[in-house]
Amino acid sequence: MKAYLERADFTEIVEIDNLNIIHITQEVRDRCADNYCGFYGKNYMCPPTVGALDHYRQLLQGYREGLVFSKAYPVKNRYDYKSMVAAGLAFREEIQEINMQAKADQRDCTFFSAGTCGICESCAIQIDEPCRFPEDAIPSLEAAGIDVVSLSRSLGMTYNNGADKVTYFGLVIFQCLSENE
Repeated sequence: MKAYLERADFTEIVEIDNLNIIHITQEVRDRCADNYCGFYGKNYMCPPTVGALDHYRQLLQGYREGLVFSKAYPVKNRYDYKSMVAAGLAFREEIQEINMQAKADQRDCTFFSAGTCGICESCAIQIDEPCRFPEDAIPSLEAAGIDVVSLSRSLGMTYNNGADKVTYFGLVIFQCLSENE
């Protein structure tokens, strides 16, 4: 999995050999309800429809390894919202491409991104239809209850790369534990 991320030139990629360091909490999920991003209830990969936290806890138990990765994008200053949004979209698109390539290569993996899923221009939830791409949709770390700040710091990663950069984080878990392996 690391090779997929290295080709995308992420700022940092850190291996997790014990997924028990990833803590899923209701407090992180509850922050989504404040709706700072504007997607609460407007995307299947955001609360309240993204799935129960127990689902993500069980998902983590089914995998052996993980990689936390980040990318720092230049912005004019910490108020350059337009560049921040563009960087967030670019980050999600990169992860979606990597996810699609990994799945095409028959890799068993699950990605988490920054922000909401962006596969569809407009999420099907808005017209009361089922998710168009449930196997490809990517939830955010926060929607899954994962505290990105704590996780990145526990791994020695740089969370804040300065006033002239915005940094986005992602996670991929892989190598499913099964009776066949």
